[in-house]
This record gives sequence, structure tokens and C-alpha cells, in this order.
Amino acid sequence: MRKIDSYVRTSVLNAILMVLLVLAMLDMVFALLDQLDDMKRDYGMLQVMYYVVMSTPTRLYEYIPMATLIGCLAGLGGLANNSELTAIRAAGVSTQRIVVSTMKPAAIMMVFSLIMGEYIVPNLESISTSYRAVAQGKDTTSNNRGKGFWHREGETYMRFRAIEPNGVLHGVNLYEFDENDRLSNMTYAPRALYQREQWIMEKVTVTEINAFDTQVKTIPSQEWETNLTPEKLKFVAQSPAFMAISTVYNYSQYMAEQGLDGGEFELAFWKKLLMPLSTAALVLIGISFIFGPLRSVTMGQRLFSGILVGLIYKFAVDLLGPAGLVLGFGAFWANIIPVIICGGWGLVMLRRAG
Repeated sequence: MRKIDSYVRTSVLNAILMVLLVLAMLDMVFALLDQLDDMKRDYGMLQVMYYVVMSTPTRLYEYIPMATLIGCLAGLGGLANNSELTAIRAAGVSTQRIVVSTMKPAAIMMVFSLIMGEYIVPNLESISTSYRAVAQGKDTTSNNRGKGFWHREGETYMRFRAIEPNGVLHGVNLYEFDENDRLSNMTYAPRALYQREQWIMEKVTVTEINAFDTQVKTIPSQEWETNLTPEKLKFVAQSPAFMAISTVYNYSQYMAEQGLDGGEFELAFWKKLLMPLSTAALVLIGISFIFGPLRSVTMGQRLFSGILVGLIYKFAVDLLGPAGLVLGFGAFWANIIPVIICGGWGLVMLRRAG
């Protein structure tokens, strides 16, 4: 019985890893094509290749639930096509035992996704994003062309062209508003350094705006008083989807202190926390397909069905999240409802099949 359990587990795990490899290769090709339009003097082919390689695990992280679903369909489907699954059941192995054997490699992927989301993805995302932004925009002037990162602190709106993890900012723009919400001051510095627990802006241009005229002055260097630190800037430079679970929670608390809406971060927190349950629910559907409607179809049809179900699930989560914030039923329920529906559907189909 242990040999059968090991054989099923190995077949499914190998299929999942193969699907991840194929997805990684396809993702790298599409990412490379996407970056070719952004190439410039300081962002050539070598820099593009480095960025694509470093950012691939970040993008692949989001596809782990779908890859696990497709891998389970491919692994169990291969056993079904070769009549091995029929022989295993004829040997007295119950459907429940096969489900447990299949869930073991899925559990490995769940743990792997948690480790990636907490320790690997945030660091790689920070490094790759900072590298690309610096390479593309280190010569950017004080205009607002190009991409950047926005942040608000009180009545001051901040824009940074590029953020390096070691405490270096490029293209710093500060817009200060008065109590009547009128722009009163603009500050630009091509670079700011974090030294001895304070920010120093270099080659500062300050534009003071009042009701009668505008004054512009240039300062070689200037201290910048702000609550932002290099650690907190990681929050600004990263999408909530690629932050660590603890980081998302901490930044949502920071936004609450600033009086800002943290709904996006609450959604990301619950989505990341519930990702193992999402994976398990999708795997249950995949297993029920093998014992039910996809028992005797071709491998191509199984893979197409897995991709279709995975995409529908992803779109449902992406739509329910904002809807939960707008309609008021909360980020937790917006993320848990698709899990309950998929898991319940899979269990019902398995019960009917076996």
C-alpha cells in the first residue's frame, strides 16, 4: 500500500513541477517581449535579461494554485489513461486514500507558496523593481514623465522615481498643500540618502507658491523630516500582492495611522493567508474531475478544463475582492467565498463518483 501511495504522490508531484517549469518558460518569453519596448541607453538587453530572470519567481508565485490544479489533472489523468488508476482501485485502494495521496504533493506546494510569499518573493520583487527603475530613470529630471511611486504623509504628497533597498531615493518630488487644499510648496531633489537615521536631499530645488508670485531657490543639500524609513519605503515600492504577510499587515496599520484607506492591503493579506486553502479547494475539483466527468477524455481536454477552472477561480477572486470593499461584506469573506464554493463543489462531486 505504501508503494502505491508513493507512486501516486510521485506522479502528481512530477506533473506539478513540469507545469511550473512550462509556465516559467512561457512567462519569461512574454516578460522579455514586454520589456523590449522599454529599452533605452542604460537599460539594454543584458539589463532586461537580468530583470526578467529576477522577477520570474515573483510572477510565477501567483500561478501556484493553478499550476497545482493542472499538475494534479495531468498526473492523475496520466494514471487513468494507462488504466493504472483502475488497477489501483481494483487492488482495494479507496477513492479517499487516492485523494489523500494526491493531497500530499499539493500540501508541499502549499508550504512552498507560503515560504515564497513570506521570504523569497518580497526580496526579489524589491531588488528587480528597484534595479529596473534606476536603470530606466536615473537621468530623469523633475518632470512627471515615466513611472514612479506615490505616497502621502499628512498634507504632503510624495513621488519617487526609483527606490533602492539600501536607503537611496531617485527623483524625489514633494508637493505640500495648505489647509485650503491649495498647493503651497514643491520640492525636487534628484537623489536623497538615508544617513544616521535622517534623510539628506541633494541639489534641492524648492518652489514656493503664494497668491501673488512664485519663488524658486536652489539648495546644495537639505535635511528632510519624514516618518518614512528605508524599511517603510519597501511598502511604497512594492505591490501588496508581492509583500510578505507580516509586511502587509504592518503597512495596513501604518496607513491607518496616516488616516488612509488600507482596503487594498487587507485584501492582499487575506488572499495570501488563504492561498493554501485556495490550492486545496482547486485540487479537490481536479481530483473530482478525474473520477467524474473527465474520467475518459484525452489529456488535452483535461488540461484545457484545468486552465479554464483556474482562470474562472482567479477572476472570481479578483472581482469579489473590490466588490467586498464596496458592498461592505469585507475582505475576508470576499476571499473565503470562492474557497468554500470550490471546496464544496469538489467534495460533492467526489462523493457522487465514489
